[in-house]
Amino acid sequence: MRNPERLRNLTLVAGLAGLLSVSIPFVDSGRAEEGAWVVVGGMIAVIGLGAAILLTLNLRRMRRLNAGEGVIARWQIDPATWARFVADDREAERDKRRLNNAIRLREKPRRVVAVVIGDDCLQVDGDFHRVALAELKGAGLSAGPPSILELRFVTPGAQQPDMHYAFRFPVAFGAETAARGVIDHYNRRYNNAYGAR
Repeated sequence: MRNPERLRNLTLVAGLAGLLSVSIPFVDSGRAEEGAWVVVGGMIAVIGLGAAILLTLNLRRMRRLNAGEGVIARWQIDPATWARFVADDREAERDKRRLNNAIRLREKPRRVVAVVIGDDCLQVDGDFHRVALAELKGAGLSAGPPSILELRFVTPGAQQPDMHYAFRFPVAFGAETAARGVIDHYNRRYNNAYGAR
């Protein structure tokens, strides 16, 4: 998520518009029998305001991470290494050799790409994500150069198949120990919360 504040504001406006539309039958007596206003407006209000609350929580996480709170690892990737990684990663996804990468990858960054990993979230090239610990199914570090850190997730589907995805990004030369620390951190947090896999 590159701009959670803008998205939060849009969902907040949608939620408030839903609340206003719920009041139409009560304000305009000519539309009192139109129960659809209440139903549709109520749905929009609940979805919009609920999404705004979740986005506000993520926005707070992102601001704390950017302020340095809870950071467990950070490194930078030069633009040439990043561009090679993006090309290889997209090819591997197309060939079904790797899970879909949930991080939005820019092919040609103008400057170094910052990777910041926190206690419960991460930000790669400005793309912020919360780490859903309950859905974490594994983490690994592939040999390089550059080494690739991958956190794998499965979101259970109620009526559809489970969704498998990953957060995958390169590790800067010399930051492999920090990347192993990230894997240990998330494995330890998962095991403490849910027991061994």
